[in-house]
Amino acid sequence: MKELGLQELLRYALSGGVGIAALRIIYPQSACLLSRAGGEVTLLLGAILVGGSLIYNLHRSVLFPPIFRWIGRKTLLPNQSLHVGCWWKPSRDEIALDRWRWKLADREGSRWGEWGAQTHFLYCAAWATLLALIVGLFKWGWPGCRGIWGILAAISLLCVGFVNNYRLLYSMNAERELEATEKKVSLDSK
Repeated sequence: MKELGLQELLRYALSGGVGIAALRIIYPQSACLLSRAGGEVTLLLGAILVGGSLIYNLHRSVLFPPIFRWIGRKTLLPNQSLHVGCWWKPSRDEIALDRWRWKLADREGSRWGEWGAQTHFLYCAAWATLLALIVGLFKWGWPGCRGIWGILAAISLLCVGFVNNYRLLYSMNAERELEATEKKVSLDSK
């Protein structure tokens, strides 16, 4: 089995851990349920990884494409319209951004990958917190002020995720434009 690096931990494991922690904090009565699973460390780690992976994959396939396109309209092509198409199909602009990033050398590309992993972790932590609220709501009912704090935490994580995502896409686009300008200048000077 491959060792999990920072990016994989951020994407898959930590959001599952956040979901379980949120469930425990918002619904203290979940302690008995979690302690039964916690007695078997392998089971708890497996639940964290599976839960985190499910949250991440749901985020990437359903929730993130509209977020990306909304932020991309402001950052990638601020003076043009971002070609959107169907929500489940990547647009030409998304594919162009991915192709540019994948062509970068490992060291240059890894900083974008790490930043992206941090951004996705923020989103997934928000979804995990909301999911903990929903699961607890069906099992134990409304948790009172703890529920309000859980909702505020999830909204805060989403807002921070939006800001981080905006900054990431803005920086990537600025770097792409700088490279294009430098390439044009070097071709013009020849």
